[in-house]
Amino acid sequence: MKHSLTRLAVALTALYWISGFVLAITSAALEPQSGWLVFAWYQLAEIILLYYVVPLTALLWIGWAIFWLCGGTAWTTPFTVFGLALPLLYYAALQVPNLIERGWHAHQLALARIETIADEPLLTEQGHPIGVRLTYRVSFPAGLSALHQEPPADAPAADLYLPFPHSPLLDFAIRGSTLSQVARGGFSRGVSLVAVDFVPPFLPLAFQQPQAFPASDPCNRCFRWKSVQERQQTLGAGAQRLSVEIGPYGRYLSRGARTTEQAYILSDFYEGARSEGAMECP
Repeated sequence: MKHSLTRLAVALTALYWISGFVLAITSAALEPQSGWLVFAWYQLAEIILLYYVVPLTALLWIGWAIFWLCGGTAWTTPFTVFGLALPLLYYAALQVPNLIERGWHAHQLALARIETIADEPLLTEQGHPIGVRLTYRVSFPAGLSALHQEPPADAPAADLYLPFPHSPLLDFAIRGSTLSQVARGGFSRGVSLVAVDFVPPFLPLAFQQPQAFPASDPCNRCFRWKSVQERQQTLGAGAQRLSVEIGPYGRYLSRGARTTEQAYILSDFYEGARSEGAMECP
């Protein structure tokens, strides 16, 4: 009888809804109650019902109508298999757009190439050197999607550092960058130009992040030495080329694969900052 197919559809519908509430309560109980985003069980239930249970119920009854028209009782077993497999098939279908988007993003990233890299001293308005300006051109033959992130996922961020022979590397701080403006919403097809201003980490905060740490506060004009030994080693270093990495994780240019064209003396940046008001603080 076709009524048995209807009873089966009602039973599967009840199973969907009960499973939805159980999943919501279980998720709320197991979810860590910390962080800025925490859901109560009834909030999770609303999400699960709206995005999973209700669509599943609609698809189930559409399937019921098709099976009912095709013969009813003779299709009881196939309909049962369909009803039990439907949640998995629905969840898998929801993942397809994301998988396609990420696959296309990976293809775009594989085609991207660094075309040119140039460097020059970073000068203040008064002409004193305080760091290095790195300018590089990145080719995106197929563009690069943002994956709904800002800054876009896998945007070519640069890192500049100096590996000392007998101590940890000296990683330069980013004072300013045009990457966020260039990469807003992703990269279009073609070539993008990015400029990044780097300063050594021992410079005062007013030189590293002038907007956040104004020079009007004397505390922001103090050099940032970790130790006397670091100060002596840094200021005594000769002219050296700096290593360049463009990532994330060196995907565009691996660490140590390229150095700056010019050689720089760290003490020049120190003296340039002193000419701009930086000072040694006790």
